[in-house]
Amino acid sequence: MKPGKIILIILTAAMAIAVFTVVRLWINEEKYIGHGFPYMHGYSSTDFTGYHVYDGEKLAVPDRPSLITIENPDDMPVLDGAEACYPLYAAAAKAVYQNIGEIEAAYRDSDPFENGKIVTFTNTVYGYERLVDRKVDIMIAARPSDSQKEYAAQKIEQIETLPIAEEAFVFFVEESNPVRGLTSEQIRAIYHGDITNWKEVGGPDLKIIAFQRPENSGSQVMMKYFMGDVSLKEPESFETISPMDGIVRRVAEYHNEAGAIGYTFRYFLTGLNQEKNVRILTVDGVEPTAGNIQNGTYPAKAQVVAAKLCSNDDPYVRLMMEFLISEQGQELVEKTGYVPLRDPIYETRIENELPVTETYSTEDGRIRFVYNPSSGYYARAEIDGVMYDAYWSYYGSMMEIPEMCDRWSLAFDRNDTMNEILFKQEGDHYTVCGYMNDNSEYIENAPEGMPLAGTLLYREE
Repeated sequence: MKPGKIILIILTAAMAIAVFTVVRLWINEEKYIGHGFPYMHGYSSTDFTGYHVYDGEKLAVPDRPSLITIENPDDMPVLDGAEACYPLYAAAAKAVYQNIGEIEAAYRDSDPFENGKIVTFTNTVYGYERLVDRKVDIMIAARPSDSQKEYAAQKIEQIETLPIAEEAFVFFVEESNPVRGLTSEQIRAIYHGDITNWKEVGGPDLKIIAFQRPENSGSQVMMKYFMGDVSLKEPESFETISPMDGIVRRVAEYHNEAGAIGYTFRYFLTGLNQEKNVRILTVDGVEPTAGNIQNGTYPAKAQVVAAKLCSNDDPYVRLMMEFLISEQGQELVEKTGYVPLRDPIYETRIENELPVTETYSTEDGRIRFVYNPSSGYYARAEIDGVMYDAYWSYYGSMMEIPEMCDRWSLAFDRNDTMNEILFKQEGDHYTVCGYMNDNSEYIENAPEGMPLAGTLLYREE
């Protein structure tokens, strides 16, 4: 065979393999990536048309105008939340925030790629991170995951949660599956990998395909709470193409195929109709009805919480959280499709401990900073009562600029400008000795509102 023909055969075979691979990846993505609506930055798997504050014909509305209103947009706490909670907190914002529909519509028109100005949405995976980074005031979701709590602790923040609604964590199968219910122990055994065939729990001789959810999603966090000390087996996954990383593996979302089982929050199925042709299972013989959720007989009960940072003492944040457990707030909870609290009271829970930190401040308390020496030197700067995320680091003694040798740096973004204060350590205190400007040049003169060179900061006990 001629060399040219051999090369042609090889190229043809390579192209066929490439086409097959792309088609296979595309089919898997269509099956397992979720519902994949192209808006909301791609974070949504639900069509929320009608649930936004600017097109809110599907939003719950209180029977009478809200007794609590916030008129100034600058006073309105920025909201974010889980996907399933979006209709709830959008309804609350519509009731409390004056003209919020017009505000968000104008923002959407000015920047259609942004996902809300005040009523935002990035789901549980990203929302808690945004809360800790002070981009959000209130997060409406399930409780944070362990890794989200750890992130808060690293950033020297504590997450404080207030229950605002009752919910059920439900398990579901495809409609033709004859199994009507499972015990809690059977579910744990399935997701641990001990039970692998439906015939082991009274069903057909069919392999169980146990789908999970992405890490840090509200459903996955709740599933880990449900499993307790029993570990989850490796999740079902699929390959897809990432523009940044090439072919990557992702957790496969539920696909309605023979033998499949999945889990989610009840409202996803009964309120948003997210999955089609599925049946919710009983757990320990109990159905997840509103009555069984409220009286506590359904064993996989969950709570929707409003989360804030302990360090956020904005009175409007407290006002909005109080509205959510008020009579009108609980009315919206029920009208949206969740179960209202039996005895709504303002009783919060601290979700994470703070690490050991060191705090230094001026004698008048006007300037202070706190840093965490055990977590990559995350820090917080406080200038005239305003807090900023910061980084505390040591320059060392080999710098080209002599004024930076043996200096400590506190860097933070203030008024859309990066501020970097340089300190000299002297015994039990630090002395301000200069600044770095935007061009990474050493300057001695303090920017407006910053401490002058020579200012002393002493350690607080």
